[in-house]
Amino acid sequence: MKVTPETVVLINCGCEGIQKLARAVRSRKVYTMVIPYSASAERVSAEKPAGLILVADGNGALLNEAKQKFAVCGVPLLVITDPENSVQTAVDFCFNECKCTGSWDLDTFIDDAIADIRAQVGNEHVVLGLSGGVDSSVVAALIHKAIGDKLICVFVDHGLLRKNEKEMVKEIFERNFGMNLVVVDAADRFLDKLAGVTDPEQKRKIIGKEFIEVFADAAAQSKAPFLGQGTIYPDILESISFDGNHNGVIKSHHNVGGLPKNLKFKLVEPVERLFKDEVREVGRKLGLPSELIDRHPFPGPSLGVRHVGEIKRETLAILREADAIVTEELLSSGWYHRTWQTFAIFVPVKTTGIRDGRRSYDYVVAIRSINSVDAVTAEVVQLPWELLFKMSDRIIKEVPGVNRVVYDITQKPPGTIEWE
Repeated sequence: MKVTPETVVLINCGCEGIQKLARAVRSRKVYTMVIPYSASAERVSAEKPAGLILVADGNGALLNEAKQKFAVCGVPLLVITDPENSVQTAVDFCFNECKCTGSWDLDTFIDDAIADIRAQVGNEHVVLGLSGGVDSSVVAALIHKAIGDKLICVFVDHGLLRKNEKEMVKEIFERNFGMNLVVVDAADRFLDKLAGVTDPEQKRKIIGKEFIEVFADAAAQSKAPFLGQGTIYPDILESISFDGNHNGVIKSHHNVGGLPKNLKFKLVEPVERLFKDEVREVGRKLGLPSELIDRHPFPGPSLGVRHVGEIKRETLAILREADAIVTEELLSSGWYHRTWQTFAIFVPVKTTGIRDGRRSYDYVVAIRSINSVDAVTAEVVQLPWELLFKMSDRIIKEVPGVNRVVYDITQKPPGTIEWE
């Protein structure tokens, strides 16, 4: 994406709430970027910022170091140590000191993104991993608008899909778009590589690496040199450290942490600087159907990050069925569009229970329901007790291997949205 002349850069000096501040300022039509304080002054100056905001949680020594380091950028500078209560201060700084005019909006973004894609790709082809989620669907629409049938969408059945996901995605895109869609069955390939792996970071990186290799195989026939990805801004911000030493990294996203160093593609990531709500709005402006845009967000690694511990085919089947029940009950009760994300998690813990009058020793399924605007922070939804009870009752009765259902009431932060 083109960086506008009115970019204001937020320097992260170890502040947990910096993403929320950046999003709040951007909502006033001032484009913001977040860069770790470990970055060089030359790196920051390359963005041609109208001003800098140093954001910290009160670390005086770090702030003094950052002020000296970035003073050479020669633009107005503001220090904020209480981001939650400093939105108006930051906005006033942007308009009064940095002389911003509030000219950045998503219509401008769409025009710039299409122009940038055409300039980057030229007459070549782009292969895109299409999951059917909001991010990849919006990216598909943007790239298709830019280069038409030179876009090749690849839908990978990696064995980590939700129930009936492959059939639904094929039907929607065949009905709504004239895109080239290739479906690849790679379930055994992914699940075999994940066998025995319990570490969440390793699982994410395996999934990301396999995606790239599957795309490489699919792109070989078309000789596409470009890879389209649905990376969004929170993916990047959560995958980089603020001090350059891996401190502050929340998790490696599959689009970011899973990429091999010898990547054979040039990346096309048109929404990498947008927050989640901005991506949805771009989709609406591009005319995507509500059944795609208004779906709950779904992580790129799919059920792989909602299955705690080693992923086995039989336990993955448990999660898939439990998750389908949660979604069905959410839709039938009218609560689906009143929550941002609601889903099931497989917990590899067995507990004692009673089934058919006999002792059982089966797994636990957790339910998580949260509301968020941009995935930076999230609040727990207080679903009706009757709805939770119905979800729990159906899961225990209909999904073999489960005898206990629990409800996750953890906010973000301290918890992340996904469990892995």
